[in-house]
Amino acid sequence: VSSKTFPRVRDTADAAMTLGLFDLDNTLIDRRAMFARWASGMLERQQIDAPDALEWLIDVDGNGYGDKNRWMPLAAERFDVAEAAIAVDREAHWVASIEVDASVGVALTRLADAGWVLGLVTNGPPGQWDKIHAARLAGHFDAVVVSELVGARKPEPEIFQLAAELCGHPLDGWMVGDHPHFDIEGGRRVGLNGAWMRGPDPWPDELAPPTMTVETIEEFVDAVLC
Repeated sequence: VSSKTFPRVRDTADAAMTLGLFDLDNTLIDRRAMFARWASGMLERQQIDAPDALEWLIDVDGNGYGDKNRWMPLAAERFDVAEAAIAVDREAHWVASIEVDASVGVALTRLADAGWVLGLVTNGPPGQWDKIHAARLAGHFDAVVVSELVGARKPEPEIFQLAAELCGHPLDGWMVGDHPHFDIEGGRRVGLNGAWMRGPDPWPDELAPPTMTVETIEEFVDAVLC
């Protein structure tokens, strides 16, 4: 599956529709917490009791931007366990570590009911679909695009253009995400307003500020539907 559309029957006239594109990790789902849950469980299952083990794993994961093909061998050496054991544990327990805030689905439904056209745009491998399905998010979106399946990734304009095309809407609306460069600046370059999901790091000084800054999807929806 390279991308998927989910046609909807709408009562709202096309002219009234607004496009909303959403990132996945640390936007719709809390990947930081997901990784911490998996890592904590893995340490227990592998009987690793080093006092700094969880903090070290969170650090090398780099909020999802650390290459697991690089840090897994380091973890195996550091904790004196087989690298294959860590990899197998992640394969078995990673997706099960997802917990989705129920308010996310409620907020997305409010947007759809208000006539918004919604797309999910995520960087990552085909396995992103496993998280999307486990989180039961796909049904909230008119289109879902996973970067490694379409040959383009944020902040490249092509992935935003494809998402809008699949949604059947011009590139005129919002990009909601946690990454200043990939999500917000990438969206800005193709004409989208940016709603930044504030994370642990400050907004980069070299970028123009986002259109708005929010803590949750619910907060974003409250702001745009007020």
